[in-house]
Amino acid sequence: MNTVKVKGLGGVIMSSPEPERLANFYRDVLGIPLALSRHGNTPEHWECDYNGIHYAVLKQKVAAQANVNTVLSFMVDDIEGIVRAHNIPLIHPIMDLGEGASIVSFSDPDGNILRFWMDKN
Repeated sequence: MNTVKVKGLGGVIMSSPEPERLANFYRDVLGIPLALSRHGNTPEHWECDYNGIHYAVLKQKVAAQANVNTVLSFMVDDIEGIVRAHNIPLIHPIMDLGEGASIVSFSDPDGNILRFWMDKN
């Protein structure tokens, strides 16, 4: 039996009708250091490698709905602090998951659902 499996998550590649606006949100609010780039035959886009994950924001080629089936979850040390510092509108109140863990959901400028996850342990 073949035991081929993935090694892990290597990248988060997003597209947007307004990629600069989306890149600014991820850089300025979430701290992911996206920068304008172009290499090979790719069109201009925003990208970076951050904590072992490659992030990229490309110009959306076709109209699409916001992502609702896959939720990117970002680890933070202080959910209340980051929400307050950036005045982030929440989808639901901060949820206590027990054992020191909490989550909260919010949307990026394109309407993609994101989550902050905090584990005090």
